[in-house]
Amino acid sequence: MTSAQWDDDDELLAELRAALEAPPVPEHVATAAKAAYTWRTIDEELAFAALVYDSALADPALVRGAGPRTLLFEGDRLSVEIEVNEEGVVGQLIPPQAGLVRLLDAAGTFAETQADEVGCFLLPRPERGPVRLTCRSGEDAVGTPWLPL
Repeated sequence: MTSAQWDDDDELLAELRAALEAPPVPEHVATAAKAAYTWRTIDEELAFAALVYDSALADPALVRGAGPRTLLFEGDRLSVEIEVNEEGVVGQLIPPQAGLVRLLDAAGTFAETQADEVGCFLLPRPERGPVRLTCRSGEDAVGTPWLPL
């Protein structure tokens, strides 16, 4: 059974053409989508480091405050503790050791640095939005969950 609305082929084609003419996707949305697709398999090679402490959750007064935020992520063989302040992200690998630390945002790698021999590192702070860390030291590698800073 057909509707009277679609009895005319030209009218049907015009409706289909109008449905397919969508406005362009904003550039920032396309960039975020491509980055998400690129990073879709990163967890296959990284152990997961669970968030076990967040000072913003432990002290509700800090949630909207300007003070530093401390977070601790624990993995099976490698953990990372960070403090997020106005100047950046200061952290340490646990157990203390040298390694590569990357800070990822929606567009990909925002910053990366080498942790020194005692595991200390400093990264610039992104403006806002979800971020995650990946840390590699020797054969150990961990990734944190995405979290807003």
